[in-house]
This record gives sequence, structure tokens and C-alpha cells, in this order.
Amino acid sequence: MTETKKPSRRQDQALPIFKIDDRFLYEHLRDSRAEMTWRRELEFRLMQFMLIFYPILGTAVVELFKNKSIGTIAFTIVALISIALIVIATHIVTDRIDHEHETYVDLGRQVQLIWLYFGLFEKGAYLPEKAFLPEKLLNEKTSLGTGPGYKKTKTLIRVTSVTLIVVLVILAVIKIYTA
Repeated sequence: MTETKKPSRRQDQALPIFKIDDRFLYEHLRDSRAEMTWRRELEFRLMQFMLIFYPILGTAVVELFKNKSIGTIAFTIVALISIALIVIATHIVTDRIDHEHETYVDLGRQVQLIWLYFGLFEKGAYLPEKAFLPEKLLNEKTSLGTGPGYKKTKTLIRVTSVTLIVVLVILAVIKIYTA
């Protein structure tokens, strides 16, 4: 005797129909562009944070270096802690930039698909004899989020971090040998 399967609860319920129309795509495009903007601005804010963090930390260590009452061991410990802070902050900030960039690229692909849907790359669709958007935005190498900007930001942060670490090491060595 064969048993008949009872339909699952999900099959019993009528699923709402989700219709994607021009209005939905327009709203999604607007939301995606807004999210892309704040992700790009976050990268700049993180870089600004680091460019403020370095001088504050550097100035504090230089002031300790100039202070004759600070012993060699105390200064070396402060320099090592400062180096650790620089390394940790650099790692966290560059990691965050990578994460935000990855999401930015994904959003850029969605925006590109919506642009394709609306025919913004087709000549004559909106402007006579001209496409509204340049074809380079369709190219994987030149589309949204594929430029070298975020890599340059990370490089600037890393180079500045290494430079400050070298200065701290030099100050610690000078402090040790002049003690």
C-alpha cells in the first residue's frame, strides 16, 4: 500500500508575488548608490583617522624621548607599545578598507545591471546618436570599484606606519646608546 504525501505547510500557503518593475529598480539603484557613497567615504575617514593618529602618537613619543627624566627601559617599553598599536591599527584599518571595497564592488555590479536594464549604454536610447554612459563602465577592468584608489589608500597607510615604526626604533636605539 502506498502512502500519499501530504503537501508541506509551505506549499499550502499562497506565496506573495514579488514583481520587479522599473520603480523597484530605480529605488534599488538609488539605495545602492547611497550605500556605495558612504562606503567610499568610510575609506577616507579611516585614512584621516590614521593620518591624525600618527602625529599624535609620534609627538607623544618624541616628547618622552626629549624628557631626560624618562629612563631607557621605560622609553623602550613605550616605543614597543606604540609600535604594537601602530601595527594593530594598520591591520584593522586596512582590513576594514578591504571589506568595504569588496562590498562596494558587489554593489557596483548591481548598479551596472540596472544601468544595462534601462539601456543607458545604448546609443540613441536617451540622447541622439550618443550613449548616456560610457562603455568603459561595462568593462571589468574599468567599471565601478575596479580602480587602484583603495590600494593607494592602503599603501599610504602602510608606508606611513612603517615610517613611524622606523622613527620609533631609531629613537629607542639613540636613547639606549646615549644613556
